[in-house]
Amino acid sequence: MIVAVKRVIISALVLLLATQTATKAMAADDPFAADPFADDPFAEEVQTEPSIHQSRIELKSFYQSNNLREDHPFNPGLNLFDDDYRFVGFDAGLQSHWSDQWQTRARVYSRYLAGSSDTNNGPSDKNNDSSRFDTYLLEGLVQWQSLDQRLVVEAGRSKPQWSNGYSYDIANMLQPQRSLPYIDQDNPLQSQGWDMLNAQYFNDSWSFSGYLVKSDSPYLDDADSEAVLRLGYQKDHAFSFLLHKIDGGKLAYGATYSGLLNDSMTVRAEWTLHPYRLSTLLDNTVGSIANTTTSTASTTASSGKQKSHYQRFVIGSVYTALSGWSLTGEYFYNQHGASKQEWGDITNNAAIAADRLRRQQFDNASNDFASATQGLDFMAQGWTREQYASLMFMSAESEELWQWRLSSQLSLDDHSQLHRVEVLKSFGDHLSARLQYQHFNGCDLCEYGLTPSENELRVVLGWLF
Repeated sequence: MIVAVKRVIISALVLLLATQTATKAMAADDPFAADPFADDPFAEEVQTEPSIHQSRIELKSFYQSNNLREDHPFNPGLNLFDDDYRFVGFDAGLQSHWSDQWQTRARVYSRYLAGSSDTNNGPSDKNNDSSRFDTYLLEGLVQWQSLDQRLVVEAGRSKPQWSNGYSYDIANMLQPQRSLPYIDQDNPLQSQGWDMLNAQYFNDSWSFSGYLVKSDSPYLDDADSEAVLRLGYQKDHAFSFLLHKIDGGKLAYGATYSGLLNDSMTVRAEWTLHPYRLSTLLDNTVGSIANTTTSTASTTASSGKQKSHYQRFVIGSVYTALSGWSLTGEYFYNQHGASKQEWGDITNNAAIAADRLRRQQFDNASNDFASATQGLDFMAQGWTREQYASLMFMSAESEELWQWRLSSQLSLDDHSQLHRVEVLKSFGDHLSARLQYQHFNGCDLCEYGLTPSENELRVVLGWLF
C-alpha cells in the first residue's frame, strides 16, 4: 500500500536525521554516470559547493524547421501534427547556492510557435492563426543538505535521473516516462519534472533514497501519488535497485549496472519489470494493474497475447580510443512494445480509416477519425516495437573546438531507421552551437517510416553566464 511506503520513507528520514555523524561522505561521483553526450557543449558543468551565495544562469535557444509529409498514411486530410510549426524556444536555468546547506534551482522554458492559418478557411482568417506563446516550469525546488553532506532533502518540482543507458533510459521509472532523449534531446518538455518530496542518504559507497511524487500516471485514473525507493552502490563497479509503486497498483522493479571492462571500454545494463503494460493503447484496462494478473486490450490490438508481467532490458558498451574518438553500441528489448499482429492491426486500421476520410467514402466519420488519431497517438508514445539497436560515432574535439558525430537508431522488428548528423562548435567558455540534421527511413507502415517529418534541421545556441 502507498500509505505503508510513505510511512517507511518518513520513518527513515526521521531516523537519518537523528543518527548523523560529523564524518564527511567519501562517495565520489559515479565514473559511469556520464552519457555519450557528455562532451556536448550544452552539458552542465560540475559545481563545487561554495560557502557563500553564488548563482549561474544557462540559456539555450533553438530554431527548428521540418519537412512534413503531406502523404502520411494516418493523415485524414487535416493538420494533425504538432510538428507543423516553425518555432524558437528559450530554455533558462538558474541555480543558486545560499550557504553550505541551502540551494535553490529553477528552470523555465518558453517558446513561440509560428503556425499557419487553417487553409480551409483561408490564410486571412486571423481567428484560425495557430501561432502561440507557451511557458512551462520544468523545475523549481529547494534543497537542504547536512553539514557532513550525508543527507540531502529536496522539496518542489524535479525530475530524478536513475538511468545510466546511452540511448534508452528505461530505469527512469516515474510515469509517464516522457524521456526519449535520442529522438529529441533538445526538447525541454521531456525534462519537465514532478512535484515531490525526496531524501537521499550517503554512506561511503552506498546511497539510500526515497521519493514521494504527485502522480501523473495514465494507468490509474484515481492514483494520487507514486513512490520510489532506491538502493545504490558505486565504486569500481556501480549498481542500483529500484522499487516503484503507483497508488493502488502493484510493485514495479528496476536495476542498473555499470562497469569498466578495461581502460578504454565501459559496459552498462538496465532491467525493469512492470505488472502492467506501458502503452495506453495496447493495454489501457486500468483495473488490471491492481486486481488482475492478465488483462484484455480494449483496442484494435485486442488479438495480441496479454502477459502478467512486462520486462525491458538494455545492454550497451562504449569504446574510447586514446586519440579521443568513441564508438557506442546498444541493444534494447521491450516486451511493452507491439507484436507483429498488434502492429498490423493498429497501423492498418489507422491507414484505412484515414484513406476513407480523404476520399469521403466513410460510413461513420467519427469512428474513422478516432482510428486515425489513435494511430498517431500510439506513434507519439515512442518505443512502440519490441527490439531496437543504436550505434553512434563521436569524433575527438579539434584544436579549434569543432566536433561531429554520426548516429543511427534501428527498429529491428521492421528494419526502419533514424539517422542523425551533428556538427558542434564551442566559442570560448560561454557560447556554444550545434547544427543537426536527421532523416527517417522505412516503409509506409514501419515505425520510423511513420514519423510525420521526413527530415528535420535544427540550429541550437547555448549561453552560460
